[in-house]
Amino acid sequence: MKDLRLRLLTASLAIPTVLAVFWLADRFQQDWLVALLLSVVGVGAGWEYLGLVARLGVTLPKEAFLFTIPTFLFLLLPKEGEFAFILAFAFAYFLVIYSFSRRGTQEGFLASVTGIFGLLYIPVMLGFILALHRKGGFWHVFHFLLIVWAYDTNAYFVGSLFGRHRLLPRVSLAKTWEGVAGGLLLSGVAGLLLPRFLGDLGRYWPAALIMGFGVGAFAQLGDLFESLVKRAAGVKDTGRFFPGHGGILDRIDGILASAPIYYFLAHYILGLL
Repeated sequence: MKDLRLRLLTASLAIPTVLAVFWLADRFQQDWLVALLLSVVGVGAGWEYLGLVARLGVTLPKEAFLFTIPTFLFLLLPKEGEFAFILAFAFAYFLVIYSFSRRGTQEGFLASVTGIFGLLYIPVMLGFILALHRKGGFWHVFHFLLIVWAYDTNAYFVGSLFGRHRLLPRVSLAKTWEGVAGGLLLSGVAGLLLPRFLGDLGRYWPAALIMGFGVGAFAQLGDLFESLVKRAAGVKDTGRFFPGHGGILDRIDGILASAPIYYFLAHYILGLL
């Protein structure tokens, strides 16, 4: 019960703060505020990622890796973000050269793959949220986050109260099929809550359910992926940034995995952006 109260208190402080930044950025057309917020989150997540891979025996150039995260996000702002991807390619080449020059062939290859994946996993995935904000504004970002939070919340409570059948016990002992079902149920409901959908549910309910179920499913995949990495690294949480919740990566694993899915569905499949 104490842990639950701490989780609720942390969420009650963090969620309004995050939403306020997105609302202010949209209201006053200040995209740099979103880039700043995502950079702070990204650097914190990057620090935790470096700690996880270090426990697995992989050492990356910390300063270069952490510097690349906010630089990439801010370089997405001019034009269509071409400069950000030039930076990404430059970092990838630097990392390969650095890793192979400092280590043997096998260790250098492993460090290169781990570093490049970290670049894709954190700043590039966060970049989809920035792109969603720029194209869809506050309400699409809110809709996306609401679906993820709805899935996480209901999966946690339903799994805790009714979970009997483990989802993937080799990855996580806490995840159950009952929790997945509960999470998808509420994420489907949350998918209906975009103002554009509410104005014409008879027309938009299939799109709403596709987004709700699709984003919820990928949020679960993101959670399972991080659980796998944590188990391999021998840790319970990626950090202690959020009391009762663990580290930053513990809180954004589902967001990172599902952000490109929401953007892809909204922009390319459903034509909402």
